[in-house]
Amino acid sequence: MTAEPVLTIADHGRVRLLTMNRPERRNALSKALKTALIEAIIDADFDRSVTVLAITGAGTAFCAGVDLKDAREADEDGGRYRGPLAEAERTLFETMIDSRKPIIGILNGPAVAGGCELALACDLRVASNTAHLALPEVKRGMGAHMASVMLPQMVPPAIAMEWLYTGRKIELAEAERWGLVNRIAPPERLMDVAMQLAWEMAENAPLSLQRLKLTWRKAWGMPLHAAVRLDVGPDVYASEDRKEGARAFLEKRAPKWEGR
Repeated sequence: MTAEPVLTIADHGRVRLLTMNRPERRNALSKALKTALIEAIIDADFDRSVTVLAITGAGTAFCAGVDLKDAREADEDGGRYRGPLAEAERTLFETMIDSRKPIIGILNGPAVAGGCELALACDLRVASNTAHLALPEVKRGMGAHMASVMLPQMVPPAIAMEWLYTGRKIELAEAERWGLVNRIAPPERLMDVAMQLAWEMAENAPLSLQRLKLTWRKAWGMPLHAAVRLDVGPDVYASEDRKEGARAFLEKRAPKWEGR
């Protein structure tokens, strides 16, 4: 009997949808799932037919975080659990941040611990009204390394540190109030709402999207005068797509992007 893949991949026009497929484990991030996500994100970076990525989960949860079953087995085998700073290569979250393609997180249910960090590593978030966020690492003796770096830059530091220090459930209304989610929809409309946003983005020049993302990510935290001199990503100003964008505007038609 063939095992179900831990990650399914489907293209919807220029949007590539990655679905974490471990519903029986609430899509917990096993080593196999993390590896599959990293490989899929890197593959999409080099696929010119893909403009936008979206990540969601199968079943009723977005992601329950790192698979603690894997950690327990390592402990029982006498091995040492390795944290994110002891990885031999880039972590999943680093891969997402470094990715040239915009990533939308489609939160079909709770995003907890590493699953919440996975949502934070996405550029945008669309959530079901049944979802919630939580960073309970302090209740598990873990570190929430990614969230402790990113979250205080995304919401006021006192709010971020309250969430991290208490490990409490973050209701969706609270997350929305602090700007962590872009859209909220009932479960039956979640994919329609999220994919509409993804398609709206994917209609635009792919190189422009890449440059916007990389400039944002690389400039974050830099002094203003250094940030405005930062030159990262494709040179859209010398691209064929820039010429096509101008022609299409003047000719009152939709542009035909080539990604070059």
